[in-house]
Amino acid sequence: MTQEYNYLGLSLSSNGKFTLAVKQLADKAHRAMNSTRKKLDIRKLPPNLAIKIFDSIISPILLYNSEVWGAFANHDLNKWDQSPTEKIRSKFCKIYLGVNRKATNIASRGEMGKLPLLIAILKRLIKYIVHINTLPDYTIVKQALLLSKDLFLDNKPSFYSNVMHLIKNYASSTNELNDLELTTNSHLHQYLDNAKVKYNNFWKHKLNNCSKLDFYKKFKTDYKLEKYLANIKNQPQRRALSQFRISCHKLNVECGRYHNVPRE
Repeated sequence: MTQEYNYLGLSLSSNGKFTLAVKQLADKAHRAMNSTRKKLDIRKLPPNLAIKIFDSIISPILLYNSEVWGAFANHDLNKWDQSPTEKIRSKFCKIYLGVNRKATNIASRGEMGKLPLLIAILKRLIKYIVHINTLPDYTIVKQALLLSKDLFLDNKPSFYSNVMHLIKNYASSTNELNDLELTTNSHLHQYLDNAKVKYNNFWKHKLNNCSKLDFYKKFKTDYKLEKYLANIKNQPQRRALSQFRISCHKLNVECGRYHNVPRE
């Protein structure tokens, strides 16, 4: 029996999981990012332009077909941070800031004001559901959703059951759905708003419980793109400030932690 099948650029495994597909998409995105860097030094660009390049070239590769595999992804924020998909986003942020790979992900993304790609996946997934709901019942994709719903009603794992479980994490108690066929764009906006609030709370919790970022949290209170990234035109100076802000430098105040030097 074939263990792997490639369909429209996505590798499908015989076990029904998308682990291999997500890993291969991340590898392709990584190669695309390296190819872009050979032709263009993104570190010298204004932050908004660098982010636009990532969103236009790299992100579409990472999120290819995430309307489907996103329902099977691990939406735990701690575990998602270590996913192949998010690692590419974190690497991009660190490259632009000029910090090494040991820099914390929450600080690197926080400086760039970039939300995890998990929220973009949620948006694509719910928009896909809304689109399917507009299709006639005789279409193949609508029939596939209805079959998935039957599995859900039989308490069996399926695309439908995964999405239902997912939206419960983001739906308000007054607007919780019991049927995906009732999903509308108003639900989409609510889920996205709740997802952003949930991530912001997660980010603050991680920030407050990371000793390496004790200095950083004294002035970093909002999750947004920092103005100095656009205002400082000298790239080495900007890099030095980024390193200092997120404690990713070689000053003794930082290096001492690796040699058990006690704090004064």
